[in-house]
Amino acid sequence: MSAVLPRINSTIVRNILSLVRVRASLALARVRGAEHAVEQAARLFLTPPRHAHREREIAFLAKGERFVVPSAGGRLAAWRFGEAASPAIVFSHGWGGRGAQGAAFVDAALAAGLQAVVFDHEGHGYSEGRESSLVAFARGLGAVAGALEARGIAVTGVIGHSLGAAAIARWLSTGGQADGVVLVAPPSSLIGYSGRFARLLGLPERVRRGMQERIEQRFGVAWSALELPASVERLDTRALVIHDAKDRDVPIAHGLALARAWPDARFSGTNGLGHNAILRSGSVARDALDFIRGEVFFAPPPKPDAWSAFPGPAPIL
Repeated sequence: MSAVLPRINSTIVRNILSLVRVRASLALARVRGAEHAVEQAARLFLTPPRHAHREREIAFLAKGERFVVPSAGGRLAAWRFGEAASPAIVFSHGWGGRGAQGAAFVDAALAAGLQAVVFDHEGHGYSEGRESSLVAFARGLGAVAGALEARGIAVTGVIGHSLGAAAIARWLSTGGQADGVVLVAPPSSLIGYSGRFARLLGLPERVRRGMQERIEQRFGVAWSALELPASVERLDTRALVIHDAKDRDVPIAHGLALARAWPDARFSGTNGLGHNAILRSGSVARDALDFIRGEVFFAPPPKPDAWSAFPGPAPIL
């Protein structure tokens, strides 16, 4: 439900306040009372870093047709590439990311004769909003898919990265439809991350628990319902998980756990791309499109063993 960060000190904290200032601010809020501390922690937990677009990303977006998608959390900026009569794939970026990071997938889609759509989630890039969450990500994905269908464009596949991949599962479980989906470096657990978040910021368990309860009440969704391995067990959409063995932000064990829980899911591993460079890999993009189009067979995930056993909750990006 929240957008969570694997490296708080290099993302949320760096982009809002220094870690020292955040901890001091939260400590002051605790002096004022538990409610103040809970409110401030929840606000920080739901606030994404908004990074400026790089020059190459701006140049890439300029090649597409920009359009706006109304959503409950504000208007979303989106771009369409390719022939309007072709089926579309949609790219869902991760926490703190931008739709322009899906350029490699757009190129692969166009080469395959499909059109492609990228967009910025709530509170990210050129879209409106200051806060975001896993629920908001799934809502935005549904809004974009609905806008395309209203224009007579069929969504044949969805590709997501990190939290944007987790949002695909939530979207499907609430009525979303696609021929196939690809989850790149997907995370697994929100509950486990909130504990790490609290420890880093020096929050006692009562404040962490209050923060969780406040966010659950706000969105009307229990965090336990968003734990990915359990929440995908009844999905019947074809799914491919792609994860790098040297992903230090979201370890490969979590992608394996998700692939094993998703009925008949397939798995493809890479080695040396990490968490973000995997998005720029042409071979990864081609694998994603080949899977969505049903042109290449991918193997199921390997069975658990000593090196791949799921170690517990993973941070969510």
